[in-house]
Amino acid sequence: MMKIGVLRKGDQVLNVTPEFIAVQRKNGEVDIIPLAKDEMGLRVDIEHIVTIGYGNNTVQAATDEIVVTTF
Repeated sequence: MMKIGVLRKGDQVLNVTPEFIAVQRKNGEVDIIPLAKDEMGLRVDIEHIVTIGYGNNTVQAATDEIVVTTF
């Protein structure tokens, strides 16, 4: 048995594929959580999670030092 702990109280799973899990968060935003296989088995690829949230049709990518926004 495998357990993937990505939900918080009030969250809902929208879809599961071999590549990702789509989770609707309590606040209405959706996280696309990629899954990766490596030598240790299946894992959550935390570096490539995409959040679909509220906004004005912009895309924003951030690192520890830089935030880039496109319109």
